[in-house]
Amino acid sequence: EIKNTRLMHKLLQQYMKDVLPVGLANKDLPAEERRQHMEGLTALADKFETLPMHFMKFHGGSDVDDVLDAMEYAAYVHDVEHIILDNMQFMISRQSVGKGSSYDKFDMQDIAVEKFRKFATEYNVHVTLVVHPRKEDEGAKLGMSSFYGSAKATQEADTVIILQSDGKRKFVDVKKNRFDGTLGHVPLHFQRKSGRYTETPEVNVPPPRTTIPTGVSALNRAEKQGNGTARASAGGTSVYHDIRKQHPT
Repeated sequence: EIKNTRLMHKLLQQYMKDVLPVGLANKDLPAEERRQHMEGLTALADKFETLPMHFMKFHGGSDVDDVLDAMEYAAYVHDVEHIILDNMQFMISRQSVGKGSSYDKFDMQDIAVEKFRKFATEYNVHVTLVVHPRKEDEGAKLGMSSFYGSAKATQEADTVIILQSDGKRKFVDVKKNRFDGTLGHVPLHFQRKSGRYTETPEVNVPPPRTTIPTGVSALNRAEKQGNGTARASAGGTSVYHDIRKQHPT
């Protein structure tokens, strides 16, 4: 559903855990700073390239058999153990559906799910298949019957995981687990800087504490009270919270 270039950009940001230094050509930066950014981005790309990750070139409507051929090649040549297909609706091309009746769409989806299930069993490869839900009321909790199409997708699956959202929070809901039967949910919190989801929310770091001589603090208090100047005790220190960064300049 997403082009590989856009997908890799997001994966690089998540891998770096920070915003990528892109668009340097349009920024007025010193030559040395520009060079450092480029070297850092190149080193990140070289490190990311070593990951055992491969991308298929399919985009939009694709024939299921063509996708299966690419999956078989990846499992045989690259020893791929986990394949992610996003998403089920895009896997079914309009040419394969025929006239496009609702019955044909559900029938083709059942055939595709059966083929993916057979592939996962024969090649011992974990296949993650993304299936969009039916049209539900906004904020309604999704269930096993909320998946688009027939019930075959959830019946053939070993694990069913739903991304839930009630308008205020998001969480992963495990609805089916054939391995040990454990069910439950895990909260999701988005980190805008890294583009990642985590189980715990971001913690706001308190402002830095700055140490100053006691004499400065005492002098300020004396001036406010109108008592003239105050002498600082030798060797004493006091601290205050620097809140300048909390307000706009």
